[in-house]
Amino acid sequence: MNINLMLTFGIVLVTLLVPISALQVGAATLEWSKFWQIRTYLVNYSGIVSMILMSMCITLSVKHWPLERWLGGLDKQYRLHKYLGISAVFSVLFHWMSFLSDDFAMDLGYVAAKDETYPFWKLIDSLGDPAQLIGEFGFYFSAAFVLIAWIKKFKHNVFQLTHKVLPYLYLLLVLHMIMFFDASLWLSFPGAILFIVSGLATVGCLITIFNLNGTKKRYKAQVKDIKPINNGIEVTLKIDAPEFVYQSGQFAFVGFDDKERPHPFSLASPYHNDGNVRLMIKANGDYTNSLMNTLAVGQMAQIEGPYGCFNFQDDAHQHIWFAAGIGIAPFLTAIEMVGKAKVVNLFYSYREEDKTLLAELQQRAKQVGISLHLRNTSVEDRFSSEEVISYVEKITHCSVWFCGPSELGKTLERDFIKANLPARSFHRELFEFR
Repeated sequence: MNINLMLTFGIVLVTLLVPISALQVGAATLEWSKFWQIRTYLVNYSGIVSMILMSMCITLSVKHWPLERWLGGLDKQYRLHKYLGISAVFSVLFHWMSFLSDDFAMDLGYVAAKDETYPFWKLIDSLGDPAQLIGEFGFYFSAAFVLIAWIKKFKHNVFQLTHKVLPYLYLLLVLHMIMFFDASLWLSFPGAILFIVSGLATVGCLITIFNLNGTKKRYKAQVKDIKPINNGIEVTLKIDAPEFVYQSGQFAFVGFDDKERPHPFSLASPYHNDGNVRLMIKANGDYTNSLMNTLAVGQMAQIEGPYGCFNFQDDAHQHIWFAAGIGIAPFLTAIEMVGKAKVVNLFYSYREEDKTLLAELQQRAKQVGISLHLRNTSVEDRFSSEEVISYVEKITHCSVWFCGPSELGKTLERDFIKANLPARSFHRELFEFR
């Protein structure tokens, strides 16, 4: 797991433990039994946890450049967004079960019924039932949205629809929180944290609702050329915007003037300040499959970016590059720039042979002195970790850059770290936005 990811979860965990000292359960009284005190504590605590997690999840959905750099790239930022969303659903489930615990206790005859008021809005208690329904259905919808994002069998347009609705759902849950959150809790430390993160998330929701997310990095483009490649297409875009400047290894969101929201694609050509950008699009879904039949030269497009910190910038003397399949795209941007400055071993494994691409790789690698290792995994075994590690001259002065299947990346990272590679020196492009 990325070190910044672990650090962030640690900060969140410590922050969420604070309410334990702020919401102590007092001694039982005739009017306020121990059960009701514990139930109130659990409802408040789980509500704070849920809203902080959900607020952070919403905030991370907005493309903040400083935040992206701190987390190591937009891919890492979106992964944390995903994990926080999943965590929020489980905490909301606990919150909802804590809230319903009085019904079970009364059915069992453990406690007597007790009238409840809604602390912050005592003058308008009539809104209590609608606010409760907002919380209940907010849980159902949030759980459904996480499942849709988690289960890849749902089509991408369904996934997109859930993310369009989510900002509105969050704003309703903010109303639910205000309705039930005791006024005194806002004056506590966890209440202040909740106020800050929910405020940031509310701004993030408005940015998304008004389609302002990433607008400063959007540029008009036009399809200049289309070439077929194995299981996909290679597209060249012409961008008439000199301010669109990118580094090796970065990616951008590209839309082709259709109903789909822009999709992320690696930039596969070095920056030459001529407005030409190369994309390699693998047909691995409904949308990318359709592009092979619908895309035409001269068609208008929109590009948003660049994003990502997979840019080969470090002080390591030697680089190990490992690409699989379409994961070769970010490395194509860096061959000349990095290959002339460092000792580079490029390992490229593929299942479908593209002779044109392989010839390009061999020619460019030879020109700059990069050691190229090719493996057709349809007829040979894939590169083993031991085989790749054997090319490392001095592992503490080396860095590894990987773009390919997630499980393969995890295996390679684990084996390199076992071989004493510093964890921060293994760089993995997490090109999974679901």
